Formats: sequence, C-alpha cells, structure tokens
Amino acid sequence: MRLLVTVIFLLSTSTAHAAGSTQAALQQRCVAAITASGQPANIKALKQTTIPMGESGFLFQFAAADGATFSCQICDDGNSANHACGSIGLDLSYRPKDGELQRLPAELDKKCTYFLQKEIKPRSDPQFIDHAIAQRIHVTPDHSDKSWVYQMELDGNPYRCVIRKSDGNFRVESKKGDAWRPIAAGVLF
Repeated sequence: MRLLVTVIFLLSTSTAHAAGSTQAALQQRCVAAITASGQPANIKALKQTTIPMGESGFLFQFAAADGATFSCQICDDGNSANHACGSIGLDLSYRPKDGELQRLPAELDKKCTYFLQKEIKPRSDPQFIDHAIAQRIHVTPDHSDKSWVYQMELDGNPYRCVIRKSDGNFRVESKKGDAWRPIAAGVLF
C-alpha cells in the first residue's frame, strides 16, 4: 500500500513539474513578444497575473506601475499531443492606463504557418492544427517598409504570407507559374 501511495505521489509531482515548465515556457514567449512589440515596458517591473485557460492555455496579464496592461493569450500550440489549441501563435494586446485596447503584432510567422496548414489539410479533419503539416512548413522573413512578408515552402511548393503593417490585414498566397494567388485572407490585429 505504501508503495502505491509513493508511486501516485511521484506521478503527480512529475505531471505538476511538466505543467509548470510548460507554463514557464509559454510565459517566456509572452515576455519576448512584449519586448518585441515596440511598446515601452520595463519587463522586470511588471506585475504578472496568470489565469489558466483550459487544457494547456493561459492568459498572462502584465500590469505596469503607470496603470498600463499587456495581455497575452497563449496555448501550448507546439505540443502535438495537445488538441485544445485553436491556432498557432499567441495573441498580444496593450491597454494604456486611460486608453483603448490595441491588438499588437506577435509571432506572425507562427500565425502564417497556422493559416497555411489550415488551407492545406483536408477539410474533413476536425482538429485545428495538423502538427505534421505545420512541422514541414519552412518560413523565411522577407519584410518591406509596408508589409511583413514571410516566404514559405511546403513539400517543395512556394507560398507566402503578406501582412500589412498599417492595419493587420493578411493574405496567404500560393505561387502558380509566375503569379501569386490568394488562398486565405483575414485580419490578424
């Protein structure tokens, strides 16, 4: 009986440790996105609140002393055993103390990967992320003054994702001959 209790305890602590390391890794992705956002932030001075969201997602809120808040919604989208994530890439927003909420660009390469795999995978596939397809997509940034551009390659076929910096509109395109043809479009932020 004592052996059974010990085994159960060890299993529960190893599961808790794995969940804690996943949470820490996801939190670091959010911190990196805040740092890259262009918004002024003293990362070490931000007060963090963590809200678990479902199976392996979190909402991290980072409050500054001046009343501004960053919010980062993220899921363990790289874990192929996790089928609860609705997309790839985190969502980041910023609200100044007395201002309006602004969605910020973050992990755009991952979002482009998500939309390409979504268009390529069979329509009958009910899962949001086909990890086998997503892992085969190679992304290379090729930005301009007006757009973030990600050249993508999947199984030898060229694609690209173009995101306008002015308003967050995007399109994913496939190349047929010399022409680029849209296969997906929307607004990212």
